[in-house]
Amino acid sequence: MTRGAAVLLLCSALGCARSVPTEPAAQVAPLSLPAPADAPTAVDAALKVRVAEPTPPLPSSPRPLSARTDGSHELPLAPERTVFYARPIESPGSSAGSRPWRLVGHLHGICYPPSYSAGRWLGAAVDVGVLVSPTGNARCGDANLGPPSWEAASWEELVATMDADLERSIAKVEAKHPGSIRRSGAILTGFSRGAFAAPVIARMHPGRWPLLVLIEANAPVTAASLRKAGVRAVAWLAGEVGTEIAGERKTDAELTRVGFPSRLFVMHRVAHVYPDEMDDLMRQAFEFVLSHEQDELDGGR
Repeated sequence: MTRGAAVLLLCSALGCARSVPTEPAAQVAPLSLPAPADAPTAVDAALKVRVAEPTPPLPSSPRPLSARTDGSHELPLAPERTVFYARPIESPGSSAGSRPWRLVGHLHGICYPPSYSAGRWLGAAVDVGVLVSPTGNARCGDANLGPPSWEAASWEELVATMDADLERSIAKVEAKHPGSIRRSGAILTGFSRGAFAAPVIARMHPGRWPLLVLIEANAPVTAASLRKAGVRAVAWLAGEVGTEIAGERKTDAELTRVGFPSRLFVMHRVAHVYPDEMDDLMRQAFEFVLSHEQDELDGGR
């Protein structure tokens, strides 16, 4: 048995999410967009390590109540890549209010496509705005950690390029539905690798993403770095029996200790997959960060 296969068997049994050292990832040529001067090369290097994440069952996106949205949609982003998005129903009764709606950006994880990574909490997303999620630039089978039949979307690009893909995706949805998106009070969400990248992207554009919801990733943040990025609140979600919960709990406690708005939500009885009540948990996470939307960024608030 190869080392990669052994790792997969172990991760499948334990639901682990830690990175495992393998061959270096193939470098993807960045877009023509210039990288920021403070591009975090150390974080990029860490994220380029391939992750042996067990691929969960990928059911069709649960269709939310028709009073909230008409379902998820896709737009072309690049060859074999799409933009996954959903909007509230345009009606006076929409819980998200009138258009333009708040932007809810999402970055999925390795081997977890947007249809799972964001689709499992579509109802919570459209309750607060327009969900936009780019599909990663690679396939799970490209990582040499599983059989070629692993065709789920994955990532093999630097954080600066992930950021550019997200911005291109937002622009495409706005072009399709002019006047439907507002950037003020935007929420950036991420799962696994996407959640590690989210705070980095927030630091690259201070004030652009004031609210963060990070799922299954003990992202290295401090109150000082979050305030510098213009982040006003962060919510964490972690599997009760997974590998990220201990670190997320420690980070959440430290942020809370110094007065920064932070809260951990536990996904009970799961590791690196979503529980049945994920839509409800994300709704609570959104309610928490939105309750701090107008907080002044002084003294930890």
